[in-house]
Amino acid sequence: MRLRKALALSAALSAALLAATAPTAGADVGTGGGARPAPALPSRAQATCGDGKSTAFPIGARIRGGPAVYRTGGEPQTWYLDLTNTTDSECTAIHPVVVLTDKARLLRPAHLRMEFDTPGGTLPVSLEGTDRDEIIAVFDGGDAFPGFTVGAGGSLTVKVGLAFAPDAPTGEVVADAALVQRKGDDGDWVGESGGYRFSVEGPQDPVEAGSLAHTGPREWAYGAGAVAALATGGGLLLGARRLRAPAR
Repeated sequence: MRLRKALALSAALSAALLAATAPTAGADVGTGGGARPAPALPSRAQATCGDGKSTAFPIGARIRGGPAVYRTGGEPQTWYLDLTNTTDSECTAIHPVVVLTDKARLLRPAHLRMEFDTPGGTLPVSLEGTDRDEIIAVFDGGDAFPGFTVGAGGSLTVKVGLAFAPDAPTGEVVADAALVQRKGDDGDWVGESGGYRFSVEGPQDPVEAGSLAHTGPREWAYGAGAVAALATGGGLLLGARRLRAPAR
């Protein structure tokens, strides 16, 4: 999907993503991975990473390995974003765009720090807020990163570090990822992941049993609809601005 057309498709996207919250069997690897049927949205039919004819996203995505609890003021914790190319052609210039939504809508970009590993080293994630009080995290390295390349039928794992400031609000948070293929000053939406749910707690708060957070489509409505909020709240347009090529 062209990012500039995000608002025109917001209603369809919201309906599709809310429908995806119904419980399903098996691990969620994103619609490109075949975990659940993909509605025939224009964004998927027009994706150019692949043959452009499939109604499924060409890139399957899954968030995994993250902790259930983050401590304010603590060291960065690690989670992983798996990307799987379901097509028979190479996909280049792939940028994850993560939206973080806290239940209280109090979280701001200054409350957290995120970074990701690339073949050339660790780079910062650009953070911006939306008018719906979500945080949009664009994996662009401050415009220094050209994007990931995923070979035909291949997979790639992105290591992500996330930490919260001492004054960050506590409570429940859900992170959802969309995948954008950058094209000059625009881009196509080529994948999405299920939600990663966790809580932010103070340094002295007790840790609940279990070390890993839940991921997949069985999350709260406010988390499962977070990628839709990228469109309805202008987050995809924010992502487009972050991914525009530097002026020459």
